[in-house]
Order: sequence, then C-alpha cells, then structure tokens
Amino acid sequence: MTTVDEPARTAPVVVPPVIAAPHALVVGAGIAGLAAATSLHRAGWRVTVCERAPARRTGGYFVRLAPEGVEAAERLGVDEALRSRLPADGIITGVDGRGRTTSRVDAAVVEDGVSLALVRGDLEAALWEGLPPEVEVRFSCAPDAVADDGTVTLDGATGRWDLVVAADGVRSAVREMVFGPEAAFRHDFDHVVVSAVLPRLPGTLVEGDYVVLVEPGRTAHLMAMAGHDPVVFFTYRADLAQAAGTEPAARPEEALRAVYGDFDGLMPEILDLVGEAGTTHADTVGQIHLRRWSSGRVVLLGDSAWCPTLYSGHGSALALAGGEALGRHLRVPDDGIGPDVPSALAAWEAERRPGTRSARSAARRARHFFLPGNRVVTVLRATALRVASWPIVSRLLGSGARTRAADLHRADVHRTDTSSSGSTTRPGP
Repeated sequence: MTTVDEPARTAPVVVPPVIAAPHALVVGAGIAGLAAATSLHRAGWRVTVCERAPARRTGGYFVRLAPEGVEAAERLGVDEALRSRLPADGIITGVDGRGRTTSRVDAAVVEDGVSLALVRGDLEAALWEGLPPEVEVRFSCAPDAVADDGTVTLDGATGRWDLVVAADGVRSAVREMVFGPEAAFRHDFDHVVVSAVLPRLPGTLVEGDYVVLVEPGRTAHLMAMAGHDPVVFFTYRADLAQAAGTEPAARPEEALRAVYGDFDGLMPEILDLVGEAGTTHADTVGQIHLRRWSSGRVVLLGDSAWCPTLYSGHGSALALAGGEALGRHLRVPDDGIGPDVPSALAAWEAERRPGTRSARSAARRARHFFLPGNRVVTVLRATALRVASWPIVSRLLGSGARTRAADLHRADVHRTDTSSSGSTTRPGP
C-alpha cells in the first residue's frame, strides 16, 4: 500500500478530558474507520482517529462498491467524489497461461447501474476529504493496550474512552488484546493475494481494458482504469508446487515470479512492471468469524470483525455501511449524556449480521469460480463466460441486473437520518 503525505491534525491532549460529550477513539484510518469517525461526529461524539501508518494510504486493489455501500456514501455526503473507473462499454477478456484468449464478455453484463468500479484508494480519499475538521487524526499512532471498559494506553498515556472502535483490519491488534488470538477466529482459504499499481499498461492494452489471466490455482486481474494507473492483483493457491518455499508477505515479487514465471503472453511484462513499481498489498486470504463483535465499550468494525474476503464483492460496502450505521445507533441525546453503549452496540450488531453472513457465504461459493482449483473447473468457467457473451444472453443478464438495481433503490431499506451535530466543512489537504 502506498502512502501520501498528509499533515496530522493533532491536538495536544492525548487522554480525553472529562466533559459531557462522549469521546470515541477510532483505531484505523481506512474505509471503515473514516466512515465511523464521520458518522459518530455527526451523532454528537467527539472523535479521535489513530492510524499506525505514518501517512494516509492510497492505491490498493480494485474493488466494486456494491449498492449498500453507494447508499452509505450518499448518507455520508461523499458520493459526489466517487466515479466508476471502468467504462460500461469495456470488454472483460479471459486469457490462459499461454496467452490465448478464452473468453470476451461485455463489461455491461456485470454492471447493475448502481455499483461503482473503484480502487480502494478512491474510497479512502473521498472519506478523508469528507472528514469533519473537528475530528482529530494522529498518524504513526497505535494503542499499546486496550481493555473492554474503554481503558487505552496510547502514546504512553493511559485514559478511559467512552467508545473504542477497532477498524484496524483483518490482522487487528485491538481484537487480539480484547477478544483473543487471531487463530481462534480466522478461517483460512489457503489462498494468497498480492496487488500492485503499475507505472504503465503492458502490451497494447488501452484505458478501459480488463484482462483476467487464469490457470488452475492461479489468476491475475489487470484493470486499465480511467484516470488512474493500471492495477493488477494476483490470487493463487498457497499449496501450489510453484509456491513451495516462497514468502509472499516478506518477498512478494519473488513469490510472484515463482508462481507465474511460466505464463506467456502479457505476464512476463506484467511481472517486470511489478518489479519496477513494487507491490501494495500481500497477504493470505481468510475470513474472520466471531460470536460477537463488541465487548463492553470496544467494538470491532470492518475486516477486524467479519472480513468476507475480496471474493464476496462486498467487503468495502460492508465496511462503509457498517461504519456509517454506528452513528445512528450511538446518537448522543440532547442532554449531552452518552448513550448506553453496550446496548447500542448490540442493536447495531443485530442489524449488521445478516448482510455480513450472506457476504461470507457468497465468498465461500465464489472462490471456486474466482480461483478455479483444477482444469475441469477452469474449462467450465471459460465456457460459462463464453455463453454469457452471446448477444441474447448478454441482453437478458443486463436487463436482470438493471431490474435488481431498480428494486433495490425502491426498497431503500437503509435510509437513515445523519444530520450533523457540528461543522461539515472538509479538512484541508
């Protein structure tokens, strides 16, 4: 993940003073954390965000912001900054390891008229620009200790917070401190994902091209997006013979050459470009399953709580909507006295669980199509995509997607009141 220099908006006080308005600490300045910070501020909270990284992160891999996430972005007032980076008239081209085209599908087939094709950095940038200036942000900062009563040791000082929101990702340090070791909650897929932002397009690709390179146990998705450097992300099975002895987290470029080095076509140039640019993310793929997402005054949010994985297509939307929903459940009454935090968090969790459960189930099914494990599934996948490209099938699929999108907008099941309790002027750069 690349970073961009941003001045930390740091107040001199580390431990919150004792005043009427409740004070929340949000750990993590990603999608979930920034959405929660804005929502809680609007709900009457004073908010401090601490981020382990030294600066705001940019880039990241391609994401599709599902309708629920688009609606949450609208309620947070950041939707105007979001635009799809893949043209609807583009082509998704499937390619095998020898460089041969196996399928060509109109991008419009997978469009529903509501979802947005973005990179992760688009969402984080929009949320950053929309963050109220009263929200304090501290970079190079992470808690050393957290207890479920809201006691936190931060920058060497220990104090009590009315709410602690752990939005620090699938490898959450706060979750480890309060709920226990990651191994107790992580369900691994034994897959690896590596992403990179390339300095230029390989071969003769042009803006709007979307190429999927597929072999059993190995895929690579290359997106030539509008107004953004091309993004590539690789997924492969960790038990492949080529992957034996590699260390994707420590030496991702070396691991990619070991796993994809026998590909022809575009892949040799793609690997050279990754070596030139470096990678932005490398990790194993796994879901997080917990019986509860809160304990006392500490709540887990986003990937630290549920992590549906990239195969769900809903990770960013769930993080955005989950963070936005916190403010509605934790609204501060007019008397300024904080709400019943444990009860409010229980209600928030009851609302959010069905959607995350559905996304996790979808991911477990989709992983076999997304990363076929053998030659038979690979051939079936390519055949299904070729059928989808037939004009009559393409029209039917496109019509069905548009109908589902219209139904979702008519239902409008998540509309909430998120009026601000303070200034909403965007912070400076």
